Amino acid sequence: MQLNFAMTTVPTIALWLVGLLIFGIGALLGYFNMNIEARKKLESMETNTEILRTDAERKLADAERKLQEVQALKSQLPGAVVDPGLLRIKSDRGVEMDGVSLNLDSFSAEKKKRLIEVISYLRPFLDAPVQAAQPVKPVQATPKPAVVTPPISSAPTPPTPSIASSLLGVASATQPLKKDPEQEFKLLSIVQQIDTVLQKRLVGTPLEDEGIRLVDSPSGAVEVYIGLQRFESIDDVPNETIKNVIRAAIAEWEQKYVPGL
Repeated sequence: MQLNFAMTTVPTIALWLVGLLIFGIGALLGYFNMNIEARKKLESMETNTEILRTDAERKLADAERKLQEVQALKSQLPGAVVDPGLLRIKSDRGVEMDGVSLNLDSFSAEKKKRLIEVISYLRPFLDAPVQAAQPVKPVQATPKPAVVTPPISSAPTPPTPSIASSLLGVASATQPLKKDPEQEFKLLSIVQQIDTVLQKRLVGTPLEDEGIRLVDSPSGAVEVYIGLQRFESIDDVPNETIKNVIRAAIAEWEQKYVPGL
């Protein structure tokens, strides 16, 4: 298509110029509008960032202030106990284990098991030998003057009651004293007591010849031996039947020899 400039009139050229002008003005307005929107978004993001930063600084300052208050309160308590320890017996007859007070009304099986583990830590102190008292040096008595006694007749005289009783005491002392099984059982460690109960339960059962026994570990805990195999805890035993028998022996020991549980 060829444009015939001869037929193009002035109004047509003016109309084209007006259209181009309107298009340019629209493009400029769109460009400025985009710049304004982008600047507003950037300013909004900067404002939000400043607000978040101020809020974070305020929370950090509050946390530091609270930490200083806690440290000041701790410094004002000279007798405060930082570490609650495993087991505490308070002056008001209360008992705390792992920092929590024990109550007989809500004493569960897990707490009883934990209490037995804590008490087992005291076994090395109970089994430690007691140092003998220092022997007292005998005091040299001053010699007494000789006393003249009357001559004794040749007829034998019966011993006095005091001499007879002393002779009977010497005779009874030479005889072996009968051992009390209950007293000997109390002298055993906790693990040895439970092992004694376990051995009684194994008599006449298929597990009697398995060589199951409980032994004190060097750390004061319990080790399980099945023949020549050693397990560091009851939970490490793979045989469920053997574990149930050991737990039953522990339950029987708790019922008979742990008062108040």
